[in-house]
Amino acid sequence: MSKNQKRDIDKELSDALARAQAGVDLAKIELPDVVVFPRLIPAMPATARKARSTGTLLGRPGPRFVKRGHHVRYRLSDVYDWLESSDSYSS
Repeated sequence: MSKNQKRDIDKELSDALARAQAGVDLAKIELPDVVVFPRLIPAMPATARKARSTGTLLGRPGPRFVKRGHHVRYRLSDVYDWLESSDSYSS
């Protein structure tokens, strides 16, 4: 991945987090897997692709996702819910 691609991904994430902080409904903010993984969820995008077919990610049910044509998107609300539920799995 080039520096420009990494910069674009970081900008997309910071823009999404800024919109969330501004009060936009988290369910309306959708991010591609390369933004979510590994920046928000500690797994690589290839692991996320496999998790979508197996249903499990890091030993538990994976986060919900939506398909937009051929593109997979993750709602920020679903990512946060998945991260918050990790407490119940790690205890």
